[in-house]
Amino acid sequence: MAGRPAGMTRLMNDEDAQLRDLLRTLSPSARERLRDVLSRDQVDRDLIARLLRFRDVRGAAWADLIDELSLDPELRRRCVRLLGELTSSS
Repeated sequence: MAGRPAGMTRLMNDEDAQLRDLLRTLSPSARERLRDVLSRDQVDRDLIARLLRFRDVRGAAWADLIDELSLDPELRRRCVRLLGELTSSS
């Protein structure tokens, strides 16, 4: 990632790895639905919560992610990218 300090690149890679691990706990169909929701212009926090409501293995992590996704457009873009990578690798 050109233009980013080495520490920032490492931080993004660590954050991506944590997010990727969390997203892997979803079924492929749930990943696809989440990606569709996040790709919309207006993110619907309630719809995201409904999609993820059965993911209670890491409930606190999911709750935090739902909150962050509703507020952070960059995180939504990263999440969509990672979901695409997971879909193409399965």
